[in-house]
Amino acid sequence: MTATQYRPTLTHLPTPEPAAPLGTLPLHSQPLHSQPLYSLEVISPSGRAPHLSGWTVQIWPVASLGDLTLQARPHGAAATPDDLRAALTRAGFTPLGPIRTHR
Repeated sequence: MTATQYRPTLTHLPTPEPAAPLGTLPLHSQPLHSQPLYSLEVISPSGRAPHLSGWTVQIWPVASLGDLTLQARPHGAAATPDDLRAALTRAGFTPLGPIRTHR
């Protein structure tokens, strides 16, 4: 069996839209994802994701120490890893190990 080689030509490619002038782009007071991203493992009372006011939370059911691996990004600029640990404890979750910070 021989392989057929496909070579696209420039006539098959769409013409890109011109770039928007800089003056028409929206300006944001903070860049997207300017807040740190914290990750840690937790023991979950029922294997569910916590609902933490003031945090965006993602979970994965893969963890070496606990039940879940959790990543959280604060909505406010002043939130620290200690604030995340306290919010998890109030919600009934047990934080395990250090809280790693990602930018």
